[in-house]
Amino acid sequence: MMDQFLKGQISVLSGFPPSVGRDVAVAVVKPLAAGLGNPSTRSLLRTDRQVKWTMEVLCYGLTLPLDRDTVKLCVDVYTDWMMTLVSQKSSTPPPISRDPNLYVQRILRHLYILFLPRSGQVSPDYLSLCQQVLSSTQSLARESSMMSSETWQTLLHFLLRINHTLLAPPTPAGGLSKLSVAVLLEVWLLACSRCFPCRSLWQTFRQMFSSWRHQPAVVEQWSRVAAGLTSRLLPQMFGPSFPPFEVPGEDASLVPADMEGERVSHTWFKFLHLFSNPVDLIGPAAGSSLDEDVQLPGIFFRVMRSVGEMVDAFLGVTVRNSGQTKHLLPNTELGARSQSRDRLPSLGFSVSRSPFRDRLPSYEFSRPRSGSAPPTPVNFPTTPEAPPIKSSSLSRKQQTPSSPHHWKSSSRLRSSCPPVNSAPRCPAHPLRCNTDSLLHLFGSWLFEAALITSGKQADVTVMSDRWAAGRAEACGTLCRIFTCKKTGENIQSIYLSRFYLVLLRSLQDACPPVVVSVLLNSTRLFCCDLRGVNLLLPSFVSVLETVLLDRDLILFKGLVSLVDLRRSSIFILLSLMPLPVQLGPAQIQNSVDLMMGCEDATAGTFLSYKLRLRSLLIGALQTETDTCNIQLLLAAILNVVHDSAAAEAPPPSPDPHQSRRSDHWNQEVQFRATSGTSRTRTPTTQSEAAVLWVHVVRLLTQRLTSQWRNDSGVCLSALEVLGGLAKVEVQVEASERRRAVGSVCTYIVFQCGRPPPLHSRDLHSIIVAAFCCLNTWLTQNPVLLHQQECLLEVLEIVELGISGSRSRQDQNVVWKDDKDLNPASLRVKEAAEATLSCIMQVSGAGPDPSLRDNALMLDNSSLKRSRYFVLEGSVILATLEPTPDQPDQEPSPSLLVILRGPSGHHSWSLQLHLLPKDARAIQTQAALIPRQVRLAAEDAGQRRSIKHQLVPELMERVPLVGADQSIPPLIRTGPAEDQQQLDHLRVTLKTQQEIEVQPGLSSHSVAMATCRPAPPISCFQVTRLFLSHLGFLTPESVKDPGVNSMQPALLSLDSSLPGFSENLRRLDQLPSRNSDCAFVFYMRAGQKTPREILGNVEKQTHVSGPFLDFLSSLGCPEEVGGASRSEFEAVLGDSGGGVFDGRRFVLKFADALTQIAFIVPSSHTYTDWLKSFEEAGHAAASSSNQKRAETRPSEDIRFCQSVSSFFQSDSKLLIVWVERFEDIEKFPLTDLLLETRAQTEAGSSNIQLIFIHPLKTGLFRICFLGNASTKLGLVVPLVNGMVTSRRSLGFLLTEMVSNCSHRCRSESDSAPPPHVRRKHLINDIILSYKSCCSEPAFYSALFQS
Repeated sequence: MMDQFLKGQISVLSGFPPSVGRDVAVAVVKPLAAGLGNPSTRSLLRTDRQVKWTMEVLCYGLTLPLDRDTVKLCVDVYTDWMMTLVSQKSSTPPPISRDPNLYVQRILRHLYILFLPRSGQVSPDYLSLCQQVLSSTQSLARESSMMSSETWQTLLHFLLRINHTLLAPPTPAGGLSKLSVAVLLEVWLLACSRCFPCRSLWQTFRQMFSSWRHQPAVVEQWSRVAAGLTSRLLPQMFGPSFPPFEVPGEDASLVPADMEGERVSHTWFKFLHLFSNPVDLIGPAAGSSLDEDVQLPGIFFRVMRSVGEMVDAFLGVTVRNSGQTKHLLPNTELGARSQSRDRLPSLGFSVSRSPFRDRLPSYEFSRPRSGSAPPTPVNFPTTPEAPPIKSSSLSRKQQTPSSPHHWKSSSRLRSSCPPVNSAPRCPAHPLRCNTDSLLHLFGSWLFEAALITSGKQADVTVMSDRWAAGRAEACGTLCRIFTCKKTGENIQSIYLSRFYLVLLRSLQDACPPVVVSVLLNSTRLFCCDLRGVNLLLPSFVSVLETVLLDRDLILFKGLVSLVDLRRSSIFILLSLMPLPVQLGPAQIQNSVDLMMGCEDATAGTFLSYKLRLRSLLIGALQTETDTCNIQLLLAAILNVVHDSAAAEAPPPSPDPHQSRRSDHWNQEVQFRATSGTSRTRTPTTQSEAAVLWVHVVRLLTQRLTSQWRNDSGVCLSALEVLGGLAKVEVQVEASERRRAVGSVCTYIVFQCGRPPPLHSRDLHSIIVAAFCCLNTWLTQNPVLLHQQECLLEVLEIVELGISGSRSRQDQNVVWKDDKDLNPASLRVKEAAEATLSCIMQVSGAGPDPSLRDNALMLDNSSLKRSRYFVLEGSVILATLEPTPDQPDQEPSPSLLVILRGPSGHHSWSLQLHLLPKDARAIQTQAALIPRQVRLAAEDAGQRRSIKHQLVPELMERVPLVGADQSIPPLIRTGPAEDQQQLDHLRVTLKTQQEIEVQPGLSSHSVAMATCRPAPPISCFQVTRLFLSHLGFLTPESVKDPGVNSMQPALLSLDSSLPGFSENLRRLDQLPSRNSDCAFVFYMRAGQKTPREILGNVEKQTHVSGPFLDFLSSLGCPEEVGGASRSEFEAVLGDSGGGVFDGRRFVLKFADALTQIAFIVPSSHTYTDWLKSFEEAGHAAASSSNQKRAETRPSEDIRFCQSVSSFFQSDSKLLIVWVERFEDIEKFPLTDLLLETRAQTEAGSSNIQLIFIHPLKTGLFRICFLGNASTKLGLVVPLVNGMVTSRRSLGFLLTEMVSNCSHRCRSESDSAPPPHVRRKHLINDIILSYKSCCSEPAFYSALFQS
């Protein structure tokens, strides 16, 4: 068909001499060109014969040389006549106006002669004429509405022919190549919209296009058209909710606006396959010239990058810039996707700044020099070693000098290979197409491009280096396709096997760009349930060792951001860590040997890679310097240590009477027992976990006090991990725990000793976190306080936090009374006070904080008989003298005492005994002093003198000693005005003596009564005795010190004032520990609405068995508002967890420092949330509403308190169990929180979500949203992308809830610690209800019963 394009287009003038033809052409074209610009001029040509003869002359004029204006005038006439299809002109010949399509087709055939090869093709005049023709053709296609199908086909043939003339080899590309290709593709798209080209024309286009692929302009324009068509196709295929494929406006405008429906899909598919297979560029016939051969690798890369962009568009994956990562959880809807895409420059990648570095704190940290010492090797107990890897890994090639110049060629590649795009990508959209569908479209290209070195006889090393950029793009695109597999989706085995072959080849060849691309795009490879993916474990471990254990990574410099490369490797490592323990003795063969067909393929177990992975993890922690990467490794450290300890712990024996669900419950007893709820210390029988624990604790404490101490984000995460390690149940020597406590104390001393200009809120938050970590270690290891040195060191740290300095520094000792209180900050002082209270409770100097007393003497009868005092201005003392329980019971001094202080409320029952309460030692008073049996009449009238043997008769005869002079006589003491009273006393004594001797002078006898003991008293004034025994009844303790800010040491409260009991109830309701709350949801596959999600937990058949096991690992069932606890099985019944919805039961986790309530909302509670919460809020605001709330049933009141506790907590944390990972994007967060007070007060930015997705391997994939909201980096131990086991899931989750809440409290000024809240309320009670009585009135009240 193209051969007929020029048939009959040879002019008659070609047979005459050149001078004749030139003169005729000049004579004809000049009059025609002169009348083109004048609208009033009529055409000189009136008939068809005239027009046809003139066109013969113009056709010959186009062949003339360019030294005169003849060719230009011919082009002007033809381009003017062409526009007849757009608008009619008077200067146009009437025959052309009557049938413009026929004549325009002939004009296009004639104009092709202009583009034939001739001398002077590079002259500006020639280029200008060609541009004029192309522009006119473009305008004709855009504006004409009269073109017939034949004219469209002729126009397309014309453009194809001139492009083939300009672009096909061996013709080098000239200055018109870019414009000609752009006009061709634009006109072709217009034709697809108005007159779809026939099949033969598409075949011609494809054949010609395959010979133009060596031209960069062709590839660039094809990429633009493909992107524009893809952006138009996606909304038609997936709907308006699918993320749009953002392309520049000029690219999107290439696709006509009126192209719709099937034409878009047909055009996209045909344009996609115009390029044929990009791997054909590598063949010897792709190009002939040297310049073209040099450009082919770049063209190949550009094509593969365009394919990768289209794949990302079909997956709904968009490249996220640094600004978009700051808001992972917008206020409108969960997981709102970014609608912008980075524009990638031509033949290169855009490398954006890492979003994680934008959130790092301002503290500096020092990087190790390139010549610094390598990380210390880790020595673990001897176990079967991992089988050797026979593949030529990256590290082995680097160290083997006999390698055939592999890295020598890669050095040339780094100068020419574009950097790999390391910008983070949003997760794939749930509406994306299936993996097999994408592989049907792009799989053949991608697989061949990723394996271009296979089967080649040329130099594989050189070829790999030349085409490495395109091959890396193909490998990365394949990794993205397979890692975006939907949950439960089945991929054809042929695709899986080819993909695994690509990965094995890529990791074996060790080409740096390819390795980088695979690592950057495989972060989710081992956590998406791909069949047989664990076969790749040995190969990935070898590559990860090369990347994570090398400080400099010289081989990868210039290709990618080294921080992002390490981060991607760390994410892969996070997903690999649980595999050895989880899969255990399962056999894994060397994948490289299998690929090469070796019969003696070495085999090993997954368990054999356990120590290798642990060594890699610890080595990476020693090598890494980036803050975010270190935090990720710290999270993995705690996961690995706890999982190892839990796996070695002996499983408890299950109770058959408590198993009510199925055999699955009995199989998961070990999971529940070894998770975070079991805090009993069970010594492990093996020492492997203990060795790992010791090594990790030593490493963290050493780094905390040296390399990391200037990085606040790393320090905070390290302290959180150290606190978690203190709770891991391992049997180690006490000296190891003592060393850890000493390191934390040293860290606190260093941070408090910083110069004042360096003190900031972030620094004080770190110090507070260090005190919290110290509290955890002390409560988990109370035996440490039995060591005198440890106790003194901790007390010195407490003194440093409270006063700002230590009394004992070097050789100088400063008395505490002489010190000025100058703490680092008020928050640090409060944290030190909390540590002091923790020390007192742990060491036995204080009561057990877990004791609870529901009878706090707040009823009316107890209030009237109780007395309230304030001790040292900070503790409220309540005393009550109880009545004897039995009437015949011997009275004894008894007292009920309740102390309400910042650390909580504690009660005692006191009873005073002169003898021990042992039954053998108790003797009644009657037995000690027997009664006289003689009658009183026998001694009547008789007087007897009693000689006192113990007292000398005359005191004057007894010689005085020095001790007698220690007590001066009364006459020497006291002021002078007291002498009169002493004289009066002497006179009184003398008179008394005279009266006593008078009965002896009388004649009658006097009857004397028998001496008997006095009856026991029943009123002891026990409160006075108790205060006296404590040393509070002194004039100094009762007297007002006269300072406005100080209260006397002992102060009484007036309990008769109104509102006293209500304020005490408020004080008793304030928790003394950090109280947190979290909601747990179960989301089945495909659910979207809150009603569906909340209804799952109503029945046990609607949830999975692992979910119920997970609930049992969170805590123990506890009745709301009470202290009674029950067995999980007994409370659960037939529900799916909805019984813990807060109406009657919740799941409670509690230790000495933290208590967490896990609520599982159900459909019964959802409708009452708002009503209950609003009523609870109004009830607390006004007394009238309080009275109304007291009349409600007790169950409703407890429900209000449990629900409101979540919305009043410092952070809102939701835990969602998702059966299908894609449903995370559909979680109705806005619908759940839109009407709640939490949404209006703090917004959803303060809400954090933890999604748990079970994998087929029995592991769990974690997706954390909201982790980037903290100023100091990631919250550990659960990070987005982590994989954990059932043994550690409950423990890690409770640690995560506690750490998230602590982060929110440290960043908020309105969230003081619990002991500070109690202290403030105690001060308010003292100021409102203190008794303003005098000292005599105070003492008088003590003597009244």
